[in-house]
Amino acid sequence: MHSLIFSYKRQKFRLMPIIPMFLYGRDVAIEVEAYVDSGAFYSIFDLELAKDIGLNIKNGRRQMFIVGDGSFIPAYVFKIPVQIGNHKFISEVAFSDKLNVGFNLLGRKGIFENFEEIIFREKKREIEFKYP
Repeated sequence: MHSLIFSYKRQKFRLMPIIPMFLYGRDVAIEVEAYVDSGAFYSIFDLELAKDIGLNIKNGRRQMFIVGDGSFIPAYVFKIPVQIGNHKFISEVAFSDKLNVGFNLLGRKGIFENFEEIIFREKKREIEFKYP
């Protein structure tokens, strides 16, 4: 069993489970940061990142997502390679310019099932990803 441990990162005066990861396009990979949100079903990244990795928004599946305040935002869904630590896999992720929370969200769908366990250690301010 392999394990990746990330220390929480300070964001907006709080320590939060924000981790580095890679998003892959056709000929490019970019490192981004995302807030690991076990309450979010989908991962939603800033729309500009889709452009940065060469995705054409018109080729994405347009979908409306409900957010924390109960409103809906439009997003474009793609299946792309992502990488957390040295663990790379294909995931369905969404891109939107309407999330407006100040960071990317890493949700459960397409992410959590690629790991045996994801452990939030609030006392230690760290998050662990375990995979075979």
